[in-house]
Amino acid sequence: MNEERLLKIIEDMTEVIKNLNDCKEILKLNEEDNTTIFIEFGLKQIFVDFFITVENLTSIILKELKEFKIGIDMKESLSILKNKYIIDEKLYLFLNQARLLRNRISHRYKEPSREELLEFIDMNMDNFYEVLAVAKGCINIEK
Repeated sequence: MNEERLLKIIEDMTEVIKNLNDCKEILKLNEEDNTTIFIEFGLKQIFVDFFITVENLTSIILKELKEFKIGIDMKESLSILKNKYIIDEKLYLFLNQARLLRNRISHRYKEPSREELLEFIDMNMDNFYEVLAVAKGCINIEK
């Protein structure tokens, strides 16, 4: 496994989770105005960034498992990780929901409201950290 790439994924994921928390707290404490609209936009982009790091992590794990294929979609990738016991059912469901939410943000159809995104992040903060733990666990497998 490419340890340097894995360490970068862990670093990025750690930063993204911190930024999600920071933006979430600011938006929860402040009414919507001309300033918070930019923070909300930032929160959406940070959420997309989180999922990009998940995609990178998934790719590196699938390559290690010799399950990577060109053109494999994220839904199938997550199923493989679940079937190989890399992630459990709870994390699989979280990542699938996050994938759908990321699609709504990225493709701007039925874009989630501020409240919907904040609620999802709030209710799933432990899952964000669990994904980070999976990434860190890959380093332990290495050594």
